[in-house]
Amino acid sequence: MSWPQSVFIDEGVLDLNYVPPSLLHREGELRLLTGLFRFILTTPYEMSQRAIIVGGVGTGKTALAQRFGLNLMAEARRRRVRARYIHVNCRELRGSLFRVLLRAVKALKPGFPDRGFSVDELLETLMRLLDEVDEHLVLCLDEVDALIDAEGSNGLYNLTRVQEERMEGPRRLSLICISKDPEAFRRLDRSTLSTLQRNVIRMSEYDQPQLADIVRSRAELAFRADAIPPEVVDFISELAAAEGGDARYAIDILWRAGKYADIGYSREVQPEHVRRAAATIFPALREEAVRQLSRHELLVLLAVARLFMHSREAHASTGDVERSYRVVCEERGEEPRGHTQFWKYLNQLKGLDAVSIRLQATPRGRTQLISLATVPAEELEREVTRLLERG
Repeated sequence: MSWPQSVFIDEGVLDLNYVPPSLLHREGELRLLTGLFRFILTTPYEMSQRAIIVGGVGTGKTALAQRFGLNLMAEARRRRVRARYIHVNCRELRGSLFRVLLRAVKALKPGFPDRGFSVDELLETLMRLLDEVDEHLVLCLDEVDALIDAEGSNGLYNLTRVQEERMEGPRRLSLICISKDPEAFRRLDRSTLSTLQRNVIRMSEYDQPQLADIVRSRAELAFRADAIPPEVVDFISELAAAEGGDARYAIDILWRAGKYADIGYSREVQPEHVRRAAATIFPALREEAVRQLSRHELLVLLAVARLFMHSREAHASTGDVERSYRVVCEERGEEPRGHTQFWKYLNQLKGLDAVSIRLQATPRGRTQLISLATVPAEELEREVTRLLERG
């Protein structure tokens, strides 16, 4: 048995833990973060630094910090400066400062025992190990709100003030804190907050063109040439923009859509594969909402489903859908309603998360573009047909 050719050439670049060599539309933030910690390369051990990165889900916070860390260590090796970056997820470690410190200590000394030490002893051990290897450590606390929830101000206070007991010694520890909720830091006491809030990098949501650039860039690395048509890139970026500019969501959709293309022995990813992928992440067809539609609203919805079942395009015009509606009405012995009433039916479908309708300027004026966002056309056709047959 021979395996069919896949649309993929390297799925690894679509892994959510993959750190791209360059961060599209985050170059300014990366320059700022690099500038804040440049002293590690130029005047190591003379100071320490703290920075906060805040932004919504999928805005590139973790990728920014990890790209900075990789760049820092590469440049430190080139300059023969001893510097290290360690990234820990506080939520994964249940918000425990003990677990955070243990993870950092084990990175420096892999055989270190898991038990038998207090938090203060672990912090002292961490600083001693940094002295022994003569390194400056940038410790990144991802999802730091979990640490704040579990430890209050004490955890971050201990980390930020550890250098005060080493006034005459070299500076060894800097911090980066990442959170999607800037309000998390308001739960800190004033003393702790004052040591953190000077350097805040705010990550805005990606817009649709930026998401399209990110999807296109990953697709070029992950897929065979011509396996991802431009309209699929635009479709995925539109879905991700509607989900709050979430780049992670876009990349996940891209990977899942490729999987559906492989399952269907398709040589390219099509809009229907994208809809199937989106449906596995956020099932958007609410049956109770569909049941409340009138018969002709259901017929319009069936027309939308039929149209996209046989189309490789991600969008359709109002005229395309109306022609499909008339065909559906003829099949079922129904008298199609006039254009004005059809237009009202179509706009009623905007109440369904699955159907997207947006205006677009054209040389002749403005037209509505209709798309199925997160429901496969085949599944929608099957469900609407069942409801129509049940009356």
